[in-house]
Amino acid sequence: MTEVPARCQYHHVGRPDRGRLTGDGLHLHHEALLTVARKIQAAADDGDAQRLEQAADLFVDALATHVDDEAGAMTKLSPAEARILRRGQVRLLAFATELIREATHGCSESPRRCVNRTEEVLALLTLQAKDERLALHDPVA
Repeated sequence: MTEVPARCQYHHVGRPDRGRLTGDGLHLHHEALLTVARKIQAAADDGDAQRLEQAADLFVDALATHVDDEAGAMTKLSPAEARILRRGQVRLLAFATELIREATHGCSESPRRCVNRTEEVLALLTLQAKDERLALHDPVA
């Protein structure tokens, strides 16, 4: 299981086309995670620290659940492929968790830093989602 900050708990209603809410978290697909990441970026661009923190919290929680959801599929990959994807997931979670810390403590002092971090998170997620789709859902024959 992926370690998730204890403060990431939500009351969110999942939409069937975007994910689902169960007792163990919000289950989002790649496109829905990208949508949440874009909302984080919009909040940072607007300088809205509260909205940024809430969206980042939601993102980390949903991303951790997503990573857990994909753990079973990872076992079907070669050890090298699985290791590469897991490293990307861990890195993405670390960047997103750092964004929560920055949103909580530093965005008002350095808004550009939060904007930069949100851009990094979105870029990493875009690459990770592509890699996961190719490896887990569209394997090359």
